[in-house]
Amino acid sequence: MSNEVTRREAIKTLTSIAAVSGVGWHATAAVGADHQGSSNASEKSNAEDLPWYRRLLVGVEWGPTGGNDDPDFVSEVTGKEIIENCIKAQAEYVVVFLKDSHAYYNSTVAHKYPGMGERDLLQECVDAARPHNMPVVAYCQVQYDGSAWNAHPEWRMKDQNGNDIGGRLCYRSGYLEFIKQVAAEMMEYEIQGFHFDMLDFGFGGPTGCWCDTCKRDFRKQHGIDLPKTGDAWDKMLQFRCDSNTQFCQQLDAFVKSKRPDVAVDYNYHGSPPFSWHVGERPVQHSMNGDFVTAEGLPWIFGHNNPSLVTLFMKGARPDGLVQGVTSPSASDYHDFTVRPLAELKWEVMTYLAHGAQCTIVDKAGYDGRSDAVVYDRLGIIFGEAKKKREYFGHRPVQEVGVYYSSRSQDWYGREDAAKYQRAFWGAHKALVQSHIPMGFIMDESASLERLQSFPVVYLPNAVILSDREVELLDQYVIGGGRLLITGLTGIGDRHGNLQDHSMISELVGALLVRCQTDHPDNYVRLPKSLEDGKGKFVIEDIPSDWPFLTWGPIAVMEPTSAEAFGELMVARRTQNNQWAHRMSPDKAVGPAVMVNQRGKGKVIYSPCAIDEAFASEYRVPEHRNLIRNLIRHLNPRPQVVVDAPRNVEIVVTHDEDRNRILVHFLCFYAPATSATAGFGGGRRVLPPQMEEEMFYKARVQVNRPFTGADVVGRGSRLTTEQRDIEFETSVAHEVLVIRL
Repeated sequence: MSNEVTRREAIKTLTSIAAVSGVGWHATAAVGADHQGSSNASEKSNAEDLPWYRRLLVGVEWGPTGGNDDPDFVSEVTGKEIIENCIKAQAEYVVVFLKDSHAYYNSTVAHKYPGMGERDLLQECVDAARPHNMPVVAYCQVQYDGSAWNAHPEWRMKDQNGNDIGGRLCYRSGYLEFIKQVAAEMMEYEIQGFHFDMLDFGFGGPTGCWCDTCKRDFRKQHGIDLPKTGDAWDKMLQFRCDSNTQFCQQLDAFVKSKRPDVAVDYNYHGSPPFSWHVGERPVQHSMNGDFVTAEGLPWIFGHNNPSLVTLFMKGARPDGLVQGVTSPSASDYHDFTVRPLAELKWEVMTYLAHGAQCTIVDKAGYDGRSDAVVYDRLGIIFGEAKKKREYFGHRPVQEVGVYYSSRSQDWYGREDAAKYQRAFWGAHKALVQSHIPMGFIMDESASLERLQSFPVVYLPNAVILSDREVELLDQYVIGGGRLLITGLTGIGDRHGNLQDHSMISELVGALLVRCQTDHPDNYVRLPKSLEDGKGKFVIEDIPSDWPFLTWGPIAVMEPTSAEAFGELMVARRTQNNQWAHRMSPDKAVGPAVMVNQRGKGKVIYSPCAIDEAFASEYRVPEHRNLIRNLIRHLNPRPQVVVDAPRNVEIVVTHDEDRNRILVHFLCFYAPATSATAGFGGGRRVLPPQMEEEMFYKARVQVNRPFTGADVVGRGSRLTTEQRDIEFETSVAHEVLVIRL
């Protein structure tokens, strides 16, 4: 059976599991292995028999900074110090950097750093960890292995012109056997897992790989030369993804053949802001290994914040086994700063509330010694997390399924990933600020069952939809589902070129007149007449008769069966004007919102980029408010409705064993941000730092019977009156427990 068939069958199997449980995935342990059916009490009672990644919450990854043959490099690190720091931090497992370009242990395969002398860091760590029953996970870097790249020119990736790509090694080369030898050495020690990092094709140009092996394998598989552009680029994208997957699968099989007890995970770059350059697809590569690991912060990863990346991994990997990774540093992994305690706590609790395990990366100093302040702060945070263990890992209760189109990412956003992903970021941001819990749906594994597991499905600017996807969406709606669609969804062909017709005309009840993409300065106006009519739901918290800038493309539509509300307006066009690309509103060209009844369901289509605008420099609260209004019209009575400050995210789960709803409140509180550069210099603005936890009040309306409620945090106060719960708190993470 071919690898591609095997992959498709795996996706089909996992999707079937997800379809049965849907948003009812349930955690069997602290972190939570999602599975079919109700909770398994006997499995929970034997939690200690579960692998470490299914029962432990928080851990530390130790790694060096630098890397060369200087005898001072890592000369002062000891395994005893690493483990003692982890104990101080109340970490439950440790990931130890053991191989990058060279080795940090006594290897006969990889060159060892001179600064280590005769010492073996891996042996020191396992010896020190053994009395504490702390799992030791071996970190092994794959790409950017400089010593292997220098020693083996035949393993190097090639660009389209046949030139070597610095630091990058072909996944189809003999490098795989080298990594197997490294892994075999490490498995002679008492390790409990491998973390394989840097499984990518680079994060931008030049793009690989056009080496002789890849050319040969591609021709054998497809009967044509390895393409550099054109329609066959589809095959090239899949070939690159499969090269990566095959490498991981063969490495995983090798590890399991030697030691089935050793866990394997691979650092994941299938989520935004990464795109096709890295050679990873959301679902395909999330399923490599025993669980999937991705980095949320530091801020170097842009929009990849802890909430978004965890939800993305959960949506891509149906068994729900995910790990979020972050750094205590202010900007990236290699600056010697330490973020405030309150901010680190908020981030760790965000991963845990969403059902992920959390690892903090400590990048030690040049000589290998660590900053004691990092471990002081982690000890407080990890200690709190462990005390709250019972509240994590339960079945998510999610109101909206946000649809991610990797096809639109690869083709419509091919030259600029943000062209597609910005709407996705804006959708997530708007829902978080509106306190609407969400999950993500991936086009690779979309099924009718998966769609039906959400009261509302939301497609933010999913430009490319296949016939199969449109059919699935139509079945979902006809059967009673509710859709929110925005932007140019369904207007692109399979290569992302905009067409003169819409694939979803029948679904939305409107015909495409034209697309406007050359001018992004477009406006939405909602007339005052909506305040007293059927369109009242559209205009809540939005000034009437006020055109608000909605930055991004629009589709001008003509309703057929849909009912239209509001207006889309284009900007005034002028000549020889330095502000011509963002002028004031001119004339109305089509409806801003259309509502179409179809079968038992309903579709709302806003053919402008309200979500993309909310992630742009020209964001305004009205973008978020309109998205919220449309979702609330589609789903007016969710289980809980939360009124809280905008900087508070909620996560709702169902603890089925104790029959209670858990509402996690995650509050990021910080001073305002200012730009770091002015005219002409661009802007690089990091989010503000959160130094203190904020006092705030929240109100929760519960739309189902319940017997009582409590809050977990010390000092939080709660009152209950009929279906309404009000509380006040001053902690970054609070849990409202609603007893059913």
